[in-house]
Amino acid sequence: MMFKTGYETAEQREAESFENGLICHDESLAIQSAEEESNINTIVRRFGLPGELPSDVAIPRTGDFTNAPDFHTAMNLVRQAQEEFLRVPADVRARFNNDPGAFISFVDDESNYEEAKRLGLLKVMDVAPPSVESTETPQN
Repeated sequence: MMFKTGYETAEQREAESFENGLICHDESLAIQSAEEESNINTIVRRFGLPGELPSDVAIPRTGDFTNAPDFHTAMNLVRQAQEEFLRVPADVRARFNNDPGAFISFVDDESNYEEAKRLGLLKVMDVAPPSVESTETPQN
């Protein structure tokens, strides 16, 4: 049995680490592209301490982009859509297998209205019923 001292060489410390430590030779299963969104500082900054979703999350838009002026503009539109999709909460993205195309197909289908509302993808606005004005002239 050896006692630790302050006079050990780096080779001795490394040899002891290999003898007593855990060495993993497997390939890492961590998804490096998710580093930013899984960072606790990013999560707290994005959602705040109250735990409310940010109000500035824009729901990705669909539309006819055949009149996009050029390739660069079209690619910017695609990139913007991808960035907006990444701002959707992770559990909602997981519902669509992290596929923006599946998400857009879901939102485009009007039969998914109720589920989209339940997932928080639609802003429900209270619309006051139109007021009915009388067109009759008062009789005196």
